[in-house]
Amino acid sequence: MVRDQAIFREAYTYFDKKAPVLFFVLSTEGLIVKANRYAETITGRNVNGEKIRDLFVDFTGAFDLAALIQDASSEHLLHFITHSGVPQSFYFSFRPVGDHVLTFGRLDADELEHMRKEVLSLNQELNNVMRQLHKKNAQLQRLNEEKNQFLGMAAHDLRKPIGLIITYSEFLMEEAADLLNGEQKDFLNTINSSCSFMKRLVDDFLDVSAIEAGKFDLDLQPANIYDILEESLKLNNLQATKKGIELQVQSEDCIQRMAMDASKIEQVITNLVSNAIEHTQPGTKVSISLACDQQSMTFSVQDKGPGIPPEEMNKLFKPFEKTSAKKTAGEKSTGLGMLITRKIIEAHRGEIWVDSKLGSGTTVYFRLPLEVKRQ
Repeated sequence: MVRDQAIFREAYTYFDKKAPVLFFVLSTEGLIVKANRYAETITGRNVNGEKIRDLFVDFTGAFDLAALIQDASSEHLLHFITHSGVPQSFYFSFRPVGDHVLTFGRLDADELEHMRKEVLSLNQELNNVMRQLHKKNAQLQRLNEEKNQFLGMAAHDLRKPIGLIITYSEFLMEEAADLLNGEQKDFLNTINSSCSFMKRLVDDFLDVSAIEAGKFDLDLQPANIYDILEESLKLNNLQATKKGIELQVQSEDCIQRMAMDASKIEQVITNLVSNAIEHTQPGTKVSISLACDQQSMTFSVQDKGPGIPPEEMNKLFKPFEKTSAKKTAGEKSTGLGMLITRKIIEAHRGEIWVDSKLGSGTTVYFRLPLEVKRQ
């Protein structure tokens, strides 16, 4: 037969060290003489020496330890303050033993079972919602692919007629200029400029369609960055000359040839320089810089425009977003150029960033690694 003392010692040790039950030994004044490990875990601290009433949520001040001790045979639902600050409900009993009060707090088993069932039910609902979400996402992805396909086909089919209109309008402006009056020339200029804008928009749509379809592949070949810059500036010189803007180029010695998609990098430089010209006041200049170190090549273009407010900087690389910085000659924009530019640079494993100050213009930078690994 096991001795009673040994049973009590083992039972006390279990309550003190392991039991998931709150267990306190109190003085008759309500001071905590001893708290078990679970109580310290719930409170997050050593509560010995504290008043037991301070561990409960008691807005009314109705906590009466003497009355609770007299009603030792009953349990009382009290709200215990946990270390997270969120009260947790326990059933407490207060049992006087000599000069001390043994206090036990237990969770309601029925409530725990109810909560477990609620959690299982909510988890099942969540799984059902997730399945529906995956189904809807698959449908949206399919619709997005169909949209990209339609957009690509439509844009591709529009390029040829738009190109023909541009070609014929340029031919008429050059070859029939002497036969046209001023109003007719204005009509042709409007047709030509509008179709040129439409062609840029169609080209941007094709690029965005390719990007969203995951078909934005690079043709990485050794290319001379100076040749690319020169070809790009040929396209921008006419635009700059019309506004009386000087394109000031400063370049350092760079590696002659580096792996890149030359046509796409030319597209990036052309777009950034064109943007700078459009935002620069006539009769000023646009500064273009090219520099290299042992790991990378850095390009920058600085305009003499109004600058971009700090709160609008996040709009720069979003589709169809525009900042309040106005173009000096009212030039039109597709709202896709900077997005495409960023995608091209990131596809080259590079980075692009913008520095702007109100009243002092904007500088756009991009950096490319000298060695670009294929994706």
